[in-house]
Formats: sequence, C-alpha cells, structure tokens
Amino acid sequence: MKHALLIFGTLVTILAVLIGGCAGPAATPQATEVPKATEAAPATEAPKATEVPAATEAPAATEAPAAGEAAKPLKIAYIRPTNEPYYKYGFDGAQMMAKAMGVEILGYISDMKPERELASVEDAITQKVDGIVLMSVSATAMTASVNKAYEAKIPIFLIFGYNEEILDKMVGTIQADCNLSGSIIGEWVAKNVPEGEVAVIMGLPGRGDAECYRDAFKREMEKNPKLKLVASVPGDWNRQKAFDQMQNLITSNPNLKAVFVQNEDMSLGAIQALKQAGKEGDVIIVSQNGAPYGLEAIAAGGIKATVGWSPSQEAALAVRMLVEHLRGQPQDFKLTITPMKVITKDNVNEATPWEPTEASIQETLKLDLKSLKHEFATTAGY
Repeated sequence: MKHALLIFGTLVTILAVLIGGCAGPAATPQATEVPKATEAAPATEAPKATEVPAATEAPAATEAPAAGEAAKPLKIAYIRPTNEPYYKYGFDGAQMMAKAMGVEILGYISDMKPERELASVEDAITQKVDGIVLMSVSATAMTASVNKAYEAKIPIFLIFGYNEEILDKMVGTIQADCNLSGSIIGEWVAKNVPEGEVAVIMGLPGRGDAECYRDAFKREMEKNPKLKLVASVPGDWNRQKAFDQMQNLITSNPNLKAVFVQNEDMSLGAIQALKQAGKEGDVIIVSQNGAPYGLEAIAAGGIKATVGWSPSQEAALAVRMLVEHLRGQPQDFKLTITPMKVITKDNVNEATPWEPTEASIQETLKLDLKSLKHEFATTAGY
C-alpha cells in the first residue's frame, strides 16, 4: 500500500539496485579537517514524488579549462553537525569518495551551533571551494547556509535537507525516508509477532522525525489485527532514558510482546532493562540505523530486526552527486532516497557497513542513481 510522503520542514532530517555508472579517479589529494566537536541523524519525511522539481536553478558548475590549460583539481567542503559516530562515519565515507574521484575535501564541524555552521560556510567560500556538502543543525540554519552559498555562487548539496522554499538554490539532497523506515519495520513486526501488546520508545519528539517513525510503524504494524499499540514514550535518543522507559513499560504493560526502539543505542539500554527484569526472552526488540553495535546486537539476538542504512554510503553519494554536477553531469531530480533494508540475524552480513571500505565506495560509485530518486520509495510499496 502506498502512503503519501509528506514534506518535512524541521531538521530536514532506504533497498537500492546495484547497476552501472561510475566516475573515474584522478589525483588523490588529502582531506583537511577544519574545526572540532560533540548522535543519531534522523531520517526525515520525503515529499510526494510529483513535488520534486528538476535540478535546473542551482549554481552552475565552473567552466572547463581552455585547451592546453592544466585542469585544477576540484575542492569541496563537507560540513557536519558533530563528530559523533553517525556523522564521523559519514565524513569518512565522504573522504574516501572524494579520494576515489580525485577531489580535495575540507572538513568542518558545527558543534550543533547555527552560528558555527554559517561561519564554516563563510570560511569555505573564502577558501574558494568549488562546492559544499552540508548536513545542517536545524531548518533555520540550513536556510541561512544555503542562501549564503547561493549568493556566493557556490553549488551546495544537502544531507537531510529537503525544503521546497530553497530547493532551487541547491544541487540536491539525500536523506533517509522516515515513512519508509518506519513502514518496513512495522511490516516485519506485523508478520513476525503473532499477537499481543506493542510499544514504541521514540527519539526526541517535537522535531517531527520521531513522530514520523512512530506513525509509519503503527500503520503497518496494525495490519495484524491481533497486535495493539499500547504506549509510545520518549527516549530522547538517550540510552539511559530508554533503559528507564523500558522498565516503566514492562511494569505497566505485563503482556508486552514487542517494542520498536527508534535507534540501536537506545535499544541497548532497553535490552539491559529486560535482562535485569528477566524478560529478555519475552519481549522482541526491533530498531533502526544498522550501526556496528546494532549489528552486533542483531548477531547476538538482542535486537531481532533493524532497518539498516549507512551514513558513510549516504555521505559518499552526496559527494558523488555534487562532484558529477560540478563536472557537468547533473541529475535531473533533486531528492535522493538513502538505500535501506531490514536486517536480521539471517542476513546481518549483507548490511552496508557504517565504516566505509574501498569495496563499499566502489559499489557506491556503481549505483544507478536514478534507482534512488524519490519515486523509488513509492514504487517499493509504501
């Protein structure tokens, strides 16, 4: 069943087909880190496929050098909110993709501060970068940063950054779709938990992503009429709070059969609470992200299923699409959906790693980008 994918306008915070198409390597310049910093990047709601305009109005790529002129290597900036694992692995993937494509990359960290993000954009402009990849700290900061780059005629590509109001000022954006993630883990629960009470330990409510995960999960889970959602509580992306919330849930809901914990770090806290209560075998934990510690918990049986996607692949795709734009090979769509799939103990070895490898970067170079355009999410059946 297809669900409408609504525009998510706050922190404008995925199963792909591996086909052909790659960019050849050139030089191998060094990556440079600029500031320093302080987790989990949320998936965001994707808009309706018909609402994605063509990529025609972002700043154009720089002109090619005249015949006989030495081609100057491209230089791009990569700006991320913090250096927590999700964002660090993302930058690692961006660095490796930049090296594979013969591009110099400058790294910046915003420390979750809008003013530092804008200062990083300004510094990148001063450094005369050819383009910017940005994962913003907030919707307001993102708008300011995109406008600043646009005014300087610097092409900018966003991670978790769909916003119709500034779409014509960016090259494009890539993001995990919370509707798709919540739906496919909800479908897994509907098929694998025969009956009983179900709860959700959310991330941090108020931004929209945690609510989107919950609602999409609930829609699919409730297709099994023998399952009932009895509680949805905030975990604030915090392991200790998830531990506390799980203790409360199993006390007030003795017939609890499954809990959707919205990231794997919180899941570890929830699992610990179940162990202490002697109920580890009674309640199924499902989650999302596909982090290294999450996959370890899958292999060990603590988490029964998770929706996995890779921040390093996500960031590498952003770099690839920006560089291809700069080299005169732009895509004709603005929104790309991050590849994702359900991971269980049976297929844990198939998860795309968070830590990038030469092999994973080469596979990302071979991805058919059109299979990841926004319509991909709707054709998947959600």
